[in-house]
Amino acid sequence: MVECRYCEQTFEEESAIREHLYEDHERDELSRIDQKRVEQYVDEHGLGESGNEEAQEASQPAHREQRTADTSNGTHPADAWELSDVEALSTDEIVEKLADHGIETSETMFRSRIENFNSATTLSEQWEAEYEVDVTGYDQDFIWMAAEVLWERWAPDTPNKERIYDFVQEGRDLREKGNRAEACDRWLTAWEYIVAVTPDEITSIDEADRELPSFLSLEAFIRSADSDLATVAEDDPAYHEYRLEFCQEVCEQFPDASDEFLLDFRHFIADTLTELDRTADSRAEFESLIEEYPEDPWAYKKLADSYWLEDPDELTREEMERTAELYRAALDTDGPLEGASIVAERCEEVESRLADTETSNPE
Repeated sequence: MVECRYCEQTFEEESAIREHLYEDHERDELSRIDQKRVEQYVDEHGLGESGNEEAQEASQPAHREQRTADTSNGTHPADAWELSDVEALSTDEIVEKLADHGIETSETMFRSRIENFNSATTLSEQWEAEYEVDVTGYDQDFIWMAAEVLWERWAPDTPNKERIYDFVQEGRDLREKGNRAEACDRWLTAWEYIVAVTPDEITSIDEADRELPSFLSLEAFIRSADSDLATVAEDDPAYHEYRLEFCQEVCEQFPDASDEFLLDFRHFIADTLTELDRTADSRAEFESLIEEYPEDPWAYKKLADSYWLEDPDELTREEMERTAELYRAALDTDGPLEGASIVAERCEEVESRLADTETSNPE
């Protein structure tokens, strides 16, 4: 159950409270954590592109904004904490302000405490419970922001969930500027953090989504990162290697993802192996796909192409027979096959070549 701190309603699902916050509360009364919930609701429902000014504002990044001096419009009340405000404080000042709320910490205490955490927000919640802190709204924001800033200063090599947001957003900003390769680098770092903070027992994307920060739609992020890696690799072949490793890790991390998702990423692996001229490995991956997903026509088609389009004049009779068999299987499956007429033409060409070899080499 998730409780709304502004009207004390409770909701069974995270998605329900996101909708509630968006529809029933003014943005300027929300804490920054809840503003993130609103942002995800906006993203999920495509409201950021609707032209609605309120939705447009809600879709803006919650992290690392500058607080505006002029607060007459109510967007950022004078007592609101922005993350940039906390970052501008010295470490000693942050510790002193935490002490004003009754929270005691030091670098040694902090590093010891986070051994059991993967989230600055969770750490701040433990502080509040342990020290019986009685704060709400923007004062509560300071506590989780302080936890995040101190984490970055005192334990920068220890991943936490909140840093995922930074890397994802940095990637988006770089992509908007046309720097796709650098964007991919940020997203690969975000992926490393996702893996680090996801418990080992979680093996599906849906489960991981419930564990990760609410701003992130994990499957959408993974698919977008893969797509950009493939695009960048067209100009920089090094990214074929990065894409291969990424796709392999995704399949290993989430073996219980949907069949559709796993089938897609297994194809991406095989395709990338082909791009890397690792033909034998690519063919082995397609053979494995055929065994595991016999109704998928694309594995048959791509494996056949790897023989027929590579160098048909060098094929042995056995390889031509296998190629024809694969093309026929691709045409015979129930799965959708775009370009089936081309596959049929190639199948006829292979069968014709086989017939010619039988005529020229009668037994």
